[in-house]
Amino acid sequence: MNDYLLGHSPQELERLTLQARALQPTTARLLSESGLEKGMRVLDLGCGPGDVAILAATMVGTSGEIVGIDRSEEAVALATYRASLSGLQQIRFQTCDIYDFSDKCPFDFVIGRYVMVHQADPTAFLRKSASLVRPGGVLALHEVLLSEPLIESSPKLPLLSDAAKWILAALQAGIPNHSCAERMIEHFFEAGLPQPKLSCERPTGGGEDSLLYGWTSETLKSIFPHLIRMGLVSPKTEHLDTFESRLREQALRARAQILGPTQITAWVKLESSDD
Repeated sequence: MNDYLLGHSPQELERLTLQARALQPTTARLLSESGLEKGMRVLDLGCGPGDVAILAATMVGTSGEIVGIDRSEEAVALATYRASLSGLQQIRFQTCDIYDFSDKCPFDFVIGRYVMVHQADPTAFLRKSASLVRPGGVLALHEVLLSEPLIESSPKLPLLSDAAKWILAALQAGIPNHSCAERMIEHFFEAGLPQPKLSCERPTGGGEDSLLYGWTSETLKSIFPHLIRMGLVSPKTEHLDTFESRLREQALRARAQILGPTQITAWVKLESSDD
């Protein structure tokens, strides 16, 4: 897999677990609608701290098996620890690049969340991913649409608008395949795969306890060094520690409704060549 822009510091791994809470409803719907069932063998590509693998494990039960792979040793160590705490013995994690990965037999279900966006060659990525799926199995992807407006609100919140603009600029500049979510049909076609079934939704929130405040704040913190290098912000970081509380206060005062980043899901059933 290609290098992950935001790294795998303890702070970034913590941000990823917060992000996973916001994304879980969308990912759960993708897994359910694409046919994940009890007893299946599942491969989680770019597993990070293990949230998708843990979610899948609750759906396949103890008769199923989950394998999660990631290039980051830190992410794999945290994922292994979290799965152990959850008592999910049907999960194992492995430090490995997808292009180096092989297993004794193909999987019933291969899932990747926010993985293809980091691939410089999406065609090669899809072909490799599909090669790990058994005939009749499923390849499913959950990606983010990195285009304006990344995050928005009604009424408009200046603090949120600035943060969304900066985050999008850094991601578009630093991520190799930032347009993949809007080009799924093209990428699947170029990889020789059937046209995927597509879905689109946005996490939406507001009020006192919305996850979108923390998700936006922690993403801004992770991306801030890149913004400094790009010359988009000053090197002063004191305001970052209070960003979440200021955003929440601004939203509550305006009774704002926030729309998070657009999520695009795609899945395809890979029939055998004889079908």
